[in-house]
Amino acid sequence: MPTLVRLRDKHGFTGFRGANLSYGNYDTSMTPSQIWIGANRFLIGTEDIKQCSNAYAPDVSQRRDPDMSALYARLTHMPRALFTVGTLDPFLDDSLFVYARWIAAGNEAELAVYPGAPHGFNILGHPHAATANARIDAFLIRGTHL
Repeated sequence: MPTLVRLRDKHGFTGFRGANLSYGNYDTSMTPSQIWIGANRFLIGTEDIKQCSNAYAPDVSQRRDPDMSALYARLTHMPRALFTVGTLDPFLDDSLFVYARWIAAGNEAELAVYPGAPHGFNILGHPHAATANARIDAFLIRGTHL
C-alpha cells in the first residue's frame, strides 16, 4: 500500500486497476491487535513486529508518518482494493482500520476476514486458504476486465 501512495504523491501515477492488500502492517506505531494477538505468537509475535518496525522506522517519532505507516496517508484517489486478513493475525486491526479509511476516502474496497486464520494463512495450507485465494484470484481477474 505504501507503494500506491508514493507513486500517486511523488510521481502522479494513479493507473492501478486494483490492489490486493493481504494482512499488512499499516501502522508501525502498533495497533492493539499487534500487541494483544501478537502476544500469542502464532506465526509472528509482538516482539517480531517491534523488531521489524525498529528496522523499517527506527525514529519512533516518525512512525505515524505516511511513508512509515500507510494508515496515516491521505487515501483519496486510490484503486479498488481487497483487504484480506485472519482473526488471529496481529495485523487484523491494521486491515480493519485502513479498510475503513479507504472507504471513507471515497474508494471502492472489499474486506475479507477469515475466522481463526493466523498471519500468512492463505499460503500455509490453512482451512480457509483455498477460499481466500479463490477470492483474491477473482478480484484480480475482475481488475483485468475493467
